Amino acid sequence: MFFVGCQDALQDVTVQTQTAASDAKKKIETYQAVNIDLLRVEVSQADEENGNWTSLTDVSPGMRNLLQTGNASTPLFTSSQFQAGTLKQARLVLGPNSTILLSDGRLLALDTPSGQTSGLKVKVNAPVLGNQAQSVLVTIDPNWQVVARGNGTYGLKPVLQGTIATGNPSGGG
Repeated sequence: MFFVGCQDALQDVTVQTQTAASDAKKKIETYQAVNIDLLRVEVSQADEENGNWTSLTDVSPGMRNLLQTGNASTPLFTSSQFQAGTLKQARLVLGPNSTILLSDGRLLALDTPSGQTSGLKVKVNAPVLGNQAQSVLVTIDPNWQVVARGNGTYGLKPVLQGTIATGNPSGGG
């Protein structure tokens, strides 16, 4: 009987450890801003051969808060340089100053894999009109697309999903 009591005690410890681990995984960080340092935008359209990329020269560089780029009043960027057809994806070439603002007010560096080399990808696969102002919108779920690492650093997953809105509500890129 003594061994049975010890075994029950070990099972209790195991169950408590699993519960603590599950609770730690359930903790969701909240973010005030997920800022990318946009240097330039390149696009790939379905009618272009072999995945050629075209730079959009009418998109202004600067910081973009991805938590605010999901509506037509604050797009990720606006351009009138699309060719009529299908926009497959956009490549956002980023500078070194991307940041994340945590709910507690801490501003930390945000790692964007390939953001400074091959670019952060925005998959769109939507029809676009030629030579008309159209905006690319991106809505992110930061609890899924921002990776909080155990060492206190944060990263952004390398592919986002985008949509198209016609018009130039923001007055610029």
